[in-house]
Amino acid sequence: MDLRHIALLFLITFCGIEPCTNTLKADETPIVIDRESHEVQGKTTYQKTFSAPNNPTEFALLFDQKLTKQSSGGYWNVIINEKVLGRLEAHTPQIDENKDHDGFHRIGFAIPANVLKSGENTLSITGRGQPAVLRNFVLEPRSLREALQLGTVTVKVNTPEGRPVAARITVVNELGQLAKLYNARKLTTAVRPGILYTLGTGDTFELPPGKYTLYTTRGMEWSVFSQPIIVQSHQSQNHSFVITREVDTTGFVACDSHIHTLPGSGHGNATYEQRMITIAGEGIEVAVATDHNHITNYRKYQKPTGTETQFHSISGDEVTTRNGHFTAFPLDPDKAVPGGVKGKNPLFLKNDNWDELIADMRKKGAEVIILNHPYWPSIPEGPFGRFRFNRSTGQRGEGPAFNFNGYEVVQPANKIPDFFYALEDWMSLLNRGLKLTAVGATDSHTVNNPVGQARTYLESSTDNITEIVPREVYRAFTECRAVAAAGIFANLKLQGQYHMGDLVPAEALPDNSKSQDSKLTASLRVASPSWVRPREAMIYVNGKQVAHQPIKTVPNQPTNETLEFLIDRPPHDAYVVAFVVGDGITLPGWTTYGKASQAITNPIFLDVDGDAKYSSPRATATKLIANFRDQHGKLTTALQSKLLESDAVKADPAILLHVTDLLKQSSAQQP
Repeated sequence: MDLRHIALLFLITFCGIEPCTNTLKADETPIVIDRESHEVQGKTTYQKTFSAPNNPTEFALLFDQKLTKQSSGGYWNVIINEKVLGRLEAHTPQIDENKDHDGFHRIGFAIPANVLKSGENTLSITGRGQPAVLRNFVLEPRSLREALQLGTVTVKVNTPEGRPVAARITVVNELGQLAKLYNARKLTTAVRPGILYTLGTGDTFELPPGKYTLYTTRGMEWSVFSQPIIVQSHQSQNHSFVITREVDTTGFVACDSHIHTLPGSGHGNATYEQRMITIAGEGIEVAVATDHNHITNYRKYQKPTGTETQFHSISGDEVTTRNGHFTAFPLDPDKAVPGGVKGKNPLFLKNDNWDELIADMRKKGAEVIILNHPYWPSIPEGPFGRFRFNRSTGQRGEGPAFNFNGYEVVQPANKIPDFFYALEDWMSLLNRGLKLTAVGATDSHTVNNPVGQARTYLESSTDNITEIVPREVYRAFTECRAVAAAGIFANLKLQGQYHMGDLVPAEALPDNSKSQDSKLTASLRVASPSWVRPREAMIYVNGKQVAHQPIKTVPNQPTNETLEFLIDRPPHDAYVVAFVVGDGITLPGWTTYGKASQAITNPIFLDVDGDAKYSSPRATATKLIANFRDQHGKLTTALQSKLLESDAVKADPAILLHVTDLLKQSSAQQP
């Protein structure tokens, strides 16, 4: 073959290849479906037709999304040609994120092979979720991994001893925003934008190229580990994060008594399996299942998810009415729920009679009944507001008796102006004579909101989760042997030996007749992890603050301080509680719902009069009035004034308040 033939063959070959090359490049060109912005909200959905070739392999759909509020049971589904590609998920705004950003996130969905058909196709976003704005829809003729140039990140979480530990990993980009994680979901993880709950043994997710920071947390007893990383296209990296137990809670177990799932409650976004992982990842040791009017059995899901030794589960129910919500436990998942029928009931029960419902809860086995978020959805609309609660005397203008065991004083859903508000109302009820345990709980419905951010520490004879005694759990709730906490752990003792829920006998109290030993000694241990800063501790007797101390903390160091207080012996029976308040937390993944962290100890009761029992300020006021009447006969206006000026009444503001209230009621009832 001469040179002319060779040149001709080369030209034919080149010309033959060129059209194929142009076709291949054309096929790789992204198809713009829609550049405009569109809002989906309420019944307004999105639909667009576009032309495309068939996809013999995975393609990708990319677009910008602005969705800041979590959906709760209703979702926007992304659909092409009746094939659901996935659902929209919120990138919850973070306190410290860059506020100059427009709030849009570029996200992608994989389109499985052969979903597209040559010619006309339909893209739909339908459902019912939170308002979202979408724009810049592009079809990429490449896999999602190729289209987003995803890099792979593998993480393990260990204790200093090298043992895997369940935790939450929060991923933010260089703007401080939660970043969408790709290809991370499996049975032993719980994943949302910027969030990976893991059992610590090793999990992988993918991210587009960029700079990120990973925060590893495990609730309020553990340290935080943060790690900046740079993700490069198609590159892999491995990390082992070490977190340390920084708060010693020996003698107590951490409980969240108010937890929901999507299948059990009908709203929220946590599946049963995901809920198991989130409970483990926040270091909760006792978890009470409280779906709305439905009894969930967590134990069925603990073994498949490998969490059977991570926490002790109790089946309960949030008995939900339009007149208030109650947590009740334990309950049998195989039996009828209180106020309803076996199985899952409507969100609200028709019966809203507290007396009947609480009687039914007890009948069905509930040993603990807690009034939930009494200030939700607002102070006027919550049970306290509707029953015309008097914040001074604890009286209700109407409504049923408060015959439950406690209520949620530390609760994200409580709509209150400050933390003192709920504390003061609780002490007003104690002054009136109600023995109500202050409870901390989250009411978490989603993976996003941390379980146990508000929690109750329960007195326990064991710190081994597998040895937790249910009877002790119930006793702690019913006998005030507990601490309500959000970021800070506290434990109050009197005279070095009496604990929350105890009755201090008269012989153990100081003698006021002896000048040197007339003070009652209160010891308050305050502990928090290195990323929480307690500021002040206060001691209250019968609702009156009698002492306070600042708390010494060192930045970025755990706090473990025992504060000593000397308190005057009260003139009458009394109770003593402590309140600790600290800074709010802005840490990604554990941002506090309010502007402060806190702890509330439950009462230690004082038997001052030596009758081997505790009398509340109102009961003492009733007794003082009766004794005065026995001495002087009918209580005229002058005698009432004399009683109010007496040392026995004036010595305690709570007793003075209730004597005044009782006399006023007595005068109003006289003809």
